[in-house]
Amino acid sequence: MTMEKDILENFAHLDLLRKHVLPGEPALSGNEKKEIWKAIENQTILRSRRSLRMWRWCTAASVLAFAVGSWLFFQNLFQSNPYARMAGLVDVDTLHHISLYLGEQQVELGGQVEVRCLAATNQIEVKSVNGVSFKLSAAEQGETYLQLAVPVGMKAEVVLADESRITVREQSKLSFPLHLAGEKRRVHLEGEAYMKVARNMSKQFVTETRNMNVAVLGTEFLVSAYPKSSEQSVLLVSGKVEVESVQGSRLVLSPNQRYIFDAATQKSSLDSDVDPALYICWRENLLEIKDEPLSNVLKKIEAIYQTNFNYDWNELAKIRINGKLDVSVPLDELFDRLTKIAPIKLDGAQRKVILNNNR
Repeated sequence: MTMEKDILENFAHLDLLRKHVLPGEPALSGNEKKEIWKAIENQTILRSRRSLRMWRWCTAASVLAFAVGSWLFFQNLFQSNPYARMAGLVDVDTLHHISLYLGEQQVELGGQVEVRCLAATNQIEVKSVNGVSFKLSAAEQGETYLQLAVPVGMKAEVVLADESRITVREQSKLSFPLHLAGEKRRVHLEGEAYMKVARNMSKQFVTETRNMNVAVLGTEFLVSAYPKSSEQSVLLVSGKVEVESVQGSRLVLSPNQRYIFDAATQKSSLDSDVDPALYICWRENLLEIKDEPLSNVLKKIEAIYQTNFNYDWNELAKIRINGKLDVSVPLDELFDRLTKIAPIKLDGAQRKVILNNNR
């Protein structure tokens, strides 16, 4: 009865319905049934449309609230970390020249250059290897953040306001402030760079990457953090650094130690007694090899020249070689020199490295 009364209340305007569905009333005729069901269907559709409109309004409100919340979140993120908005500013793989980004301005710098921060005059000085130099002016108010992008086959020097010197390797991006005005000296790296940090006991120097932060007071170290590689590393040359991974773990390195973090496995490792010259010789365009497996040498050459060879890793790993290679020369010339210190030859058509048993 309760359900029947609810139905009657919902359709009270239908005299026909009120007359025939109550107990004791005669049965409904076929036409009466059709009229009642038609009325029920119309009322149900009306309610469904109202519910749909309400659902659409609720959904729209939810989406709007999420969008506003996301906008506020990223606004706060960008304000607290200015490097966040610079992360996707440029794809270094598309560049043909070293480029400096100053606000909305992009300046192509050509080949090997030195970029020096002149905080006192609010300028950036650019010097090329052939002695040509020019200056760029920054905004007069607030800190100015810059990004230097270095494409394949090039490298660049950045001298910060405190005289810290950073050598940026090819296919790398370095973001940095003009004045170093914050509580800490912060830079952000995507790729690889060698850092010689000016000593300042009261102001920590922090290098940020995707998966770790490296904090120092004054030292020399190498950071490798290419976006397309799951492996990131820190090699300490002198002094002391503290590495903090994205997991929150901290480790203090001593000279000749190399910390490696693999983002794919979320595992870290530490190599001791590492020869830094093997990793930083690219600064002088030299690849120094000391009793190293041939397979490792080929891997480094592939990275430097951005190429790939076909070879049996296990077979070439058994062969250890020594020597120095000039990695500024064309690849064919470099490989010709490599064959003089290693028993191999190259099948040029398939880029296949095979053992030369005739040596």
